[in-house]
Amino acid sequence: MTGASEPLDGASELYLSEQRFQAIYDSVNDGIIIQDLESGSMLDVNRRLCEWLGFTQQELLSMDLGDLGLGIWPYTRDVAIEWAMKAIEGVPQTFEWLCPAKGGQLVWLEVNMRRTPIGGVDRLLITAGNITGRKRVEMEATARLKRAEAQNAVSLALAGVGPDYEAALRLITHHLSASLGDLCILDLVAEDGLLHTAVVAQSYIGGEPFVPDIKNLAPMATGVLGPGQVLGPGRVAGTGEAMRIEQAPWQDLREWLPVDYHAYLEHFRAHSLLIVPIRTEGSTIGTITMVKGGSSRAYSVEDQAALQNLGDRAALTITNARLYAENLKQAQELKQANQELERRVEERTAELAQVNAKLQEMAMQDGLTGLFNRRQFDVTLENEVRRARRTGGYLTLLLGDVDYFKRYNDRYGHMAGDACLQAVAQVMKDVFRRADDLPARYGGEEFAVIIPGATPEQAAFSAEMFRKAMEARAIPHEASDVSEVVTISIGLATSQVTPETSPAWYIARADEGLYISKANGRNRVSMAD
Repeated sequence: MTGASEPLDGASELYLSEQRFQAIYDSVNDGIIIQDLESGSMLDVNRRLCEWLGFTQQELLSMDLGDLGLGIWPYTRDVAIEWAMKAIEGVPQTFEWLCPAKGGQLVWLEVNMRRTPIGGVDRLLITAGNITGRKRVEMEATARLKRAEAQNAVSLALAGVGPDYEAALRLITHHLSASLGDLCILDLVAEDGLLHTAVVAQSYIGGEPFVPDIKNLAPMATGVLGPGQVLGPGRVAGTGEAMRIEQAPWQDLREWLPVDYHAYLEHFRAHSLLIVPIRTEGSTIGTITMVKGGSSRAYSVEDQAALQNLGDRAALTITNARLYAENLKQAQELKQANQELERRVEERTAELAQVNAKLQEMAMQDGLTGLFNRRQFDVTLENEVRRARRTGGYLTLLLGDVDYFKRYNDRYGHMAGDACLQAVAQVMKDVFRRADDLPARYGGEEFAVIIPGATPEQAAFSAEMFRKAMEARAIPHEASDVSEVVTISIGLATSQVTPETSPAWYIARADEGLYISKANGRNRVSMAD
């Protein structure tokens, strides 16, 4: 029986490592696609993406990103290929993509593409976040604002009145009290469902002291009950039917009006009451109450019809004014929402620009030294050779290797080794300052410099400056057989570029020169014969 502590063999360890990787790969919140650079075919997808889109892994592996697009611009195969080509060329891409899931529902993805080595081979790594919920909220908010904006525009065009409808109501009550006599009260139904007095007017000289201050009036309930249980305006508001009392003692009229008006009824010997609803679209939004007194005639059926007509016109004025006020508020909210949306878009754009810049920097730079990395070195050398072929100009490549660096690590530790490599990088930055020069970390303790346009003499001078500057940095190296300080051996390749010259030629020649420097005692610059 095998004990629990018995070590696993290599195959078992590899299997467990792969199992752990697969578990992490499938459990992350992002969808992941690994795509072949040349064919564009999907090599692998994780479980999260399968869950979002409703496809099996095998079904997804038979597709590409173009197959997953909606098929309507800008979510087409051609657009997907454009994004992928930019990412393959070394520029990471971020964009939103709309996919139809297997069940027919639409899924919004925020896609990131970048070229990255996986298992020693460059692949197109595609990661995606599911932003469907966020997009739904954004689209619904936009649609709601658009609807409010359209309603606002139509209402403003049709209403033709300003927000100060109270001025119109004052004109109406003044006209009614003067023409139909004598006291006119206009009450409106508020959000609490009660009648609130909006304006009062009367035509008697000296009658003002008997008219109550509307600010002190209590709101009235609405309903269909009789005197003493609900007042006249409340009954008319509740039934939507006009009320007319042609001739009655002022004492009887008190039952239908608030107590605040009883002094007026008594003083002017009121005898006739007329109340009509202010109606709009089948609902009652208020009432107009008219009271006559003295020797004037009672209200007639014709008076009632005229008052109802004016009441309906008042309803239109009030409704339009309220709509105007509501739309004005919505317009202000819409403006604020648009401003907030613009601010968020600007912030998001700035954030994305920073992220893209950081990603581009990370793709080009070596994380430890801050120099350009091997990938950027290869791209630049290819470009410089191609450019020099057209002009027939000179091109120089330096390859440098820190002497006895393994001993340095063993003697001082890996943290000191990292600091040493960072010091080498700083020396390179100090020496090679021209805009066209490209100092890079070639790998491990090896460094490289591409120098366009330098003659062989200038190239040799620059290489020697680098060597001397490194030695002058005087970093102690007790384990070196060359010097008591850190030194560097350099191989130099310089030539006029011809149509037959390739980047590989420069690397081979510089590497041969580096071998010669090491063979001849290190801490020197050598050029291949």
